[in-house]
Amino acid sequence: MAVVHVEESRGRDRLTELGLSVETIEDVLRRAEAERNFCTPLDPVSLPGNIFWGRTIRFLREAHIPQGWRSASPNNVSLLLSPADDFAITASSGSKGAGYAALIPSTRYAKGSAVIRRVETNRQLMLSDYEADTDQHDVGGGIPTWFLLYQHVNTPTGTRLYYELSLPNNAGSRGKIDSWHERIIFPYLDFEGFNPFPQDDDGEGDIDIPIERLG
Repeated sequence: MAVVHVEESRGRDRLTELGLSVETIEDVLRRAEAERNFCTPLDPVSLPGNIFWGRTIRFLREAHIPQGWRSASPNNVSLLLSPADDFAITASSGSKGAGYAALIPSTRYAKGSAVIRRVETNRQLMLSDYEADTDQHDVGGGIPTWFLLYQHVNTPTGTRLYYELSLPNNAGSRGKIDSWHERIIFPYLDFEGFNPFPQDDDGEGDIDIPIERLG
């Protein structure tokens, strides 16, 4: 597993190869956090996490579509597709290891079958030297899918957000993605002020989960 930090040249170079920047991703997450903070203790406890996830997806798309990226939601998996359609990005809340280079994180919640299929595609592509099949019938299928993985941690003065952009290569037996081929670690963000949300509020708006289980 390759792990790089964006504070180092290798990490920034890798982001540049992907057509991404530290500044844009940080701005996306700051905007999503601002939206999350409109919630109050009277809201359902899962709402702040759902809003953060949904706004992260939206703001990623808004920031990159003018540069030739595309929005897609095959099988209800929310994706941002690269200009060459050779990889995709999605977002997910993560476990307590997210954003820590010394730890191995997982997604916070189990994923549905459509997400797991994308992780399986990642694994197969790694075995074939990333020869992505962009002619797949499924929009965004046959290409690697990266995860913008994040976690909120309450602090005495507010909230700290840890995050990374990582490429999974396997999912655990219970549906949580917990194995990574490549991880790009970002510096954490501190948000000062009163935090009305309990530590375990980080809901996941990934609608793939209930839809797949209904099938």
